Amino acid sequence: MEDKKMRENTDMTSLQKAWAVLFPCLLYYLAYNAAYLICIFVRSAMQERMGDSYGQWMTAHAAILTGMVSGACMLLGILPLTSMLRSELAERNALTGRQQAAERFELTKKVKSVFVTVLLALSASLGLNILLTLTGFADSSQAYREVADRQYGVAFGIGIVLYGLVSPLAEEVVFRGVIYNRLRRFYGPVIGVVASGVLFGAFHGNLVQGVYGTCMGILIAYVYERQGSFFFPVLFHAAANLVVYSTAHFQAVQAALFTPWGCGILLVVAGGGIFLMERERREAIGR
Repeated sequence: MEDKKMRENTDMTSLQKAWAVLFPCLLYYLAYNAAYLICIFVRSAMQERMGDSYGQWMTAHAAILTGMVSGACMLLGILPLTSMLRSELAERNALTGRQQAAERFELTKKVKSVFVTVLLALSASLGLNILLTLTGFADSSQAYREVADRQYGVAFGIGIVLYGLVSPLAEEVVFRGVIYNRLRRFYGPVIGVVASGVLFGAFHGNLVQGVYGTCMGILIAYVYERQGSFFFPVLFHAAANLVVYSTAHFQAVQAALFTPWGCGILLVVAGGGIFLMERERREAIGR
């Protein structure tokens, strides 16, 4: 199977490889927006049928409904990619080898890997957010401020589910499960890590989220490469989203963290997380 895939990769032209990488992102974008347009059509049809009372009810519950619609569209958006994901994960699992697969299920190693992944996710996401805020970069984009207002305008409980579960799962299916694995197969892990991060940043559609998304996308792909299991990029993404989203709702926490000292400490901790992950990797190779 591995030899067959290697021959297929060699036979593909550069244009075919580029299309294979970009097509999942385009497919997700089209499926998500198609689902969103259907939701808008249903809403308009119901408002016509039920009158102003329905419109008033929708307005009153907008903070809940917006998050629910967004989450549903994300899940519907990844449905066309499920067969691609299965194929990519099956091939990735075959390439990692039985010994590495067995190691991933050692309880001590798994607990340690989860701890380091979450530590890196929390510190890197908060540290980078604080850095972008303190430098004034986060306030430089009107498009970003509009996106942020929509994201934080979602009801808190709905936001926890949306940004802590649905969004990480959907985006990891597209950008790490399919796109990164294809980039890795075509060009190797280093180019795959960087290129998938750049694509992830570009997908967000504005400069501030583009920079943040690129940095985080590179880190997520790095974690996937080091840990080997698709569970870990989803875990990293979920932890990062949750801590950033939750912190934005607690002004006291923001006041304590959003300082040069807070930023520096968090970025140092993130560096420590990478060090621990590399040490764990070297220990695994040594065994």
